[in-house]
Amino acid sequence: MRPRSLTGPLILVIIGGLFLWRNLHPEAPIYEIFALYWPFLLVLWGVLRLIEVAWPGSPWKSGFSGGEVVLVILVCLLGSAMWAGYRNGIHWNGEGLSVFGNEYDYPVSAKAPAAGMRRIVFDIARGNIKVTGADTQEVAVSGNKVIRSFGREDADRTNNNTPIEVVPEGDHLLVRANQDRASNNQRVSDDIEVTVPRAMAVEARGRRGDFEIGDIDGDVVLGGAHGDVRLSRLGGNARVEVNHSETIRAVDVKGHIDVQGEGSDLSLENVQGQVTISGAFTGTLDFKNLAKPLQFEGARNTELHVEAVPGNISMDMGEFTANGLVGPVRLITRSRDIKIGRFSQTMTVETEHGNIELDPGMPVPAIEARSGAGNIELTLPEKAAFQLSATAERGDATNDFGEQIQKESFGRSATLKGKVGDGPSIRLTASHGEVEVRKGDDSVRPPDTPAAAPAAPAPPAQPKAPAKNLKDSEIKL
Repeated sequence: MRPRSLTGPLILVIIGGLFLWRNLHPEAPIYEIFALYWPFLLVLWGVLRLIEVAWPGSPWKSGFSGGEVVLVILVCLLGSAMWAGYRNGIHWNGEGLSVFGNEYDYPVSAKAPAAGMRRIVFDIARGNIKVTGADTQEVAVSGNKVIRSFGREDADRTNNNTPIEVVPEGDHLLVRANQDRASNNQRVSDDIEVTVPRAMAVEARGRRGDFEIGDIDGDVVLGGAHGDVRLSRLGGNARVEVNHSETIRAVDVKGHIDVQGEGSDLSLENVQGQVTISGAFTGTLDFKNLAKPLQFEGARNTELHVEAVPGNISMDMGEFTANGLVGPVRLITRSRDIKIGRFSQTMTVETEHGNIELDPGMPVPAIEARSGAGNIELTLPEKAAFQLSATAERGDATNDFGEQIQKESFGRSATLKGKVGDGPSIRLTASHGEVEVRKGDDSVRPPDTPAAAPAAPAPPAQPKAPAKNLKDSEIKL
């Protein structure tokens, strides 16, 4: 049997890998990369075939097989078609192929009185929206419209048919761009800035584009958003549902926050209400200064509940770090290294694959930690009081607290048991790893104590008034 070449299957693996990457990461410009650089596939193919036939003792001495010839023709046809389309304005915009020619810009503006209106609702399918609250009694819209069309005349006609309108409907104002009036071979996008009365609520659903909202006292509801979301200085609650968002950020929110969907980075800071998050977020998640409970249910079987976060939490796909948590704290995750310091109340933490490092400080709370495949390191203040039960099922166990904690070994497993003073229960279990109980620094501040600010320079000494001139009512401490 004639040996078969590995080159054809390898090229198919490369092409398939590129398009798989595009499906997993919609923001990746795979279409543009393939349209520009597809000839490199033929170059790589030729180099591999030369190596095959020139290698000493190689069984591949024949030319191209019939299947390889067909595959070369298909790659050439596909690559040439994509290159021609790319040169003539066909691009991939995240929703599919954009085949609508060139872009034409137009200014947009609109105004409407807002007295008695409680909400502003956006009916704009595509485009970026920035909403700012102000001490005003009207809604003002400004910005620009982008129309992708094959010609200027068609774009001008579409611009006239798709005006920005602010229409009163009951207790709310509707801002609509009429983008559905564009023909099927055109695409319209409106990037606008909107000034509204500060007390109004904001609502938008099923749209593509970034959203930025600030200085609003009413509630914010964004449903089915495809784009980044940035919220700041909100007086009400916020509910955000996203699809493939790169960034969600909220700062200085007085109400509750509810985030659902799929995205990458998520950042919440200075939130006074409860925070609830559910969905698949694959980037970095940051939480700082959350006054009420945080409830998170995410990808990779991650579950987190914290009563409050006066400190901070940072979490990505491989690591969870936190400092300054108010419990009860419960963290269950599949595959992350965990590092938590300065926490109060009870702590329950579990990871199937990852190390666990805990440093609670004083006072020591009740702790239960389990690692399926990783080490557990617990650092306690030297004067801490606690009851310890620790097991390393397939590893060693070490202890810095002396004879009060007894170590026992059974085959490949080791245990630490004992009592130091009259304190809470601590239970540690490492299925495939080591357990270490270390002495730390008694001076560690409790979780609710803020870091000490640097001392200010002492003011210049002032001459003291004679004591006999001071009355009791004038003495201030």
